[in-house]
Amino acid sequence: MKKTVVNLDKLIQDFSLLEQKITQLRGKNSILEIKLDEANRLLKWSQGKEKHLTEEKDGLLGSIKCLQNNLEQQCNLRGENEKLKNVILELKKKNEDQGAESRACVQRLQCEMRALQEQHQREMEDCAADTKRKLESKDVEMKAALDREERAIEAMRQKMKDEEKEKQSEVIKLQMEFSAKLARAQSMSVKNQLQPQASGIIPQHIFKRKLQFLQEQKNKEIEALHQRVKELEQQSLCTSSEPRLKRRKI
Repeated sequence: MKKTVVNLDKLIQDFSLLEQKITQLRGKNSILEIKLDEANRLLKWSQGKEKHLTEEKDGLLGSIKCLQNNLEQQCNLRGENEKLKNVILELKKKNEDQGAESRACVQRLQCEMRALQEQHQREMEDCAADTKRKLESKDVEMKAALDREERAIEAMRQKMKDEEKEKQSEVIKLQMEFSAKLARAQSMSVKNQLQPQASGIIPQHIFKRKLQFLQEQKNKEIEALHQRVKELEQQSLCTSSEPRLKRRKI
């Protein structure tokens, strides 16, 4: 078996170079790891930024859609506003036309009203004159009626006085007859003392009742005549007050 000769210096030198290369590789790996970490951080940040931008994009798209809807609504509202403006202008025109027509109608009605007022005033004046003539004729009639009523009342009073005098004279006559009959009855009672006392009392009682009855009849007739006079006076007062009330109302 052959013995191999090893060059230790060269081996040490090669080992040193290998260690140096390994050290260099480790340094490069560390740098690469650092760069990889930075790249991962940048990637994460970029992804977060992308997500944020995506969200902002979605929000902006929603805002744009809202703005588009608002613009469409505004456009529609502008169209409706134009239509409403045209309608308002037409209504204003119609209102002005109707106002002019109403003013003309009011003027016409005022003219008719003035004419009717004048006609009514003339009719009122004619009616007042006619009423005045009727009242004057009625006053003449009422005065004549009052004169007739007063004459009738005076005649009634005179009749009452005459009847009262007649009644008084009749009462006096009856009293005289009663006194005469009473005297005869008393004289007869003296002659007929043997008869019962009640026979002389009966004629006296009959004459008293007859006299009382006549007195009551006379009082009733007088009261009836007084009542009739009051009624006639009341009627004459009512008939005389009616023309005055009519004049006051006119």
